[in-house]
Amino acid sequence: MARRPAPGAHEALLEAAREEICRHGLARARVEDIARRAGISKGAFYLHFRTKDAAFAEIVQRLYGALEDQTRRREEAERRFDRAHRDEDGPALLRAQLEFEVEVDLESLELLWRNRHVIRALEAAGPEWTRGLADFRRRLQRALRDRIAAKQAAGRLRRDIDPAAVADLLVGTYEGFVRRTAELRQKPDLAGWARSFLTIFYEGMAGPAARAASARARRTAS
Repeated sequence: MARRPAPGAHEALLEAAREEICRHGLARARVEDIARRAGISKGAFYLHFRTKDAAFAEIVQRLYGALEDQTRRREEAERRFDRAHRDEDGPALLRAQLEFEVEVDLESLELLWRNRHVIRALEAAGPEWTRGLADFRRRLQRALRDRIAAKQAAGRLRRDIDPAAVADLLVGTYEGFVRRTAELRQKPDLAGWARSFLTIFYEGMAGPAARAASARARRTAS
């Protein structure tokens, strides 16, 4: 009679595989160490996964699923924001947009922070492992490009800058943040980072109405 997997063993093995692979890399991680960390025998490991690569593949697929879910929630939130603020313009809209972006970006940054070591291990595992990540990046860039172009057409962002270049800058900035934080032991101020970056972005990309209002405010103050 075939052995039945113990309840909870699958999740314990995934967590152990995540720890071992993030610590040692996929090539150097060993099944016996994964099993030991999970508190089960090496033989029991094979009731759940054929290889350590199979365990890592499930970890990676869960990461992609979380990224897709977060992206979908963000797109829905952006549509709600656009409907709620469609009649606004100028500095008031810019402030509301900034606060909204900080809130939704913080969710993305929290997800990336929790998975920073998985992403680093994934990138180190070789091109056969990073195709999914590259595909997600391309789709995210296209979505950002289209959203930026729509805001430019509505006069909410300046129109003299290529939206594809802006999208590439945004994605690259967040990728760089993940790589820089991979070595950190203490969690940085994610909300503060998001607010600082987005303030720079929106001050540079503000549409004509917001720029004109800001100029009037500066003249009045002087």
